[in-house]
Amino acid sequence: MERVFTESGVVHIIARTRDGSVSCPDCEFSSGRVHSSCDRCLADTPVGDQPVQVELTVRRLCAVNEWRTK
Repeated sequence: MERVFTESGVVHIIARTRDGSVSCPDCEFSSGRVHSSCDRCLADTPVGDQPVQVELTVRRLCAVNEWRTK
């Protein structure tokens, strides 16, 4: 989580996935090579009477060892 603020009666949560390597769910090799990223805007349940909006940036990683599984 990078930032939380209220604007125009809406609670905004700015977040992004962590940097670093993760294991591929298919080949199970670890990779930190970023293929792309995308921004998502999600509505969450209200906090009290204020709506919540989550602005999330996620990384898409390349499985650098994918060729080993084929």
